Amino acid sequence: MLIALVGMISYSWSSKTPETSTALVEQEAVAQQSDDYPLIENHETERQQDALRQPNLPVTIDGKAYAEQLVSLEGKSLFSEFDQFWAQCEQTNNCKVQLSQLESELPKEWFELLSNYPALYSEWKTMESTIPLDSVDNLEARVALFKQSAQQIWGELAHQLFSDQFAHLDFTLSAKAVNSIEANEFTLHYQKLLSQWQSKAEALNVETKAQQYELAMSLLPSNFSPTELASIKAELQEIYLNESQASNIVAREQQVAKQQQTVATYHEQFAQLKSSLDVLRSTSHRDWSTQEWDTYYQQQVSGFRETFFK
Repeated sequence: MLIALVGMISYSWSSKTPETSTALVEQEAVAQQSDDYPLIENHETERQQDALRQPNLPVTIDGKAYAEQLVSLEGKSLFSEFDQFWAQCEQTNNCKVQLSQLESELPKEWFELLSNYPALYSEWKTMESTIPLDSVDNLEARVALFKQSAQQIWGELAHQLFSDQFAHLDFTLSAKAVNSIEANEFTLHYQKLLSQWQSKAEALNVETKAQQYELAMSLLPSNFSPTELASIKAELQEIYLNESQASNIVAREQQVAKQQQTVATYHEQFAQLKSSLDVLRSTSHRDWSTQEWDTYYQQQVSGFRETFFK
């Protein structure tokens, strides 16, 4: 659940059905899913691009207006504003002037945060890679550890800087309750959960009904039976999706099922081939040199793959 919620992967309503390829099956065959998902979002590339994209600040600014704007921001928008301020004032070599115009307008903690932002950001980038999240099994403890680490660097304004991520994490903890409800209560419970978090819809990336449907799918407990899951999906599709979107969902699920079957068939037939080759190697081909056998083996494997994906 943590993977789906913190990541909030956008769903693409595409009617195209890509063909299953050798690369796809090979990749599926060796892919390994990790249970660990970083609680930390990476702002690095985005923040640099945003900072350089904005027009330069003037040599003098309206300190009061800028201060009011700054303290109203939170989350990624606040990170972006700090990045822009420092990128632009360094470009024009007037950071001290800009800061002096803001010192009397900003609350003390805000001015200190803005003044020390480059150093704090560097310190945070060093710390975030060393937070021992993997050593903590309990989700509540992992969330608490991340928040504590953020507050250690950013101080009392950490909640404002990380409002998006904190919202994701707090929602994840709230959503754990779905694991203990009956299948026939899931939809109602989910609607109540969304209502409680309505003010954070943008941060949670669930502003549209399609996004709300995708989130619901990510929260479905694994202990529900196939029949229960099918019933819940149909109910949620009727609530959150239009006819076109629902059709795309069905097409997508059919595509995934077909690909999974292809992968399973590939595994089964390749295992049979390998078993046959092992028998040959230990019997009729036992006197072959390693080079001869390797050449023959690769020919058989290549022939199998060519035939399978024809």
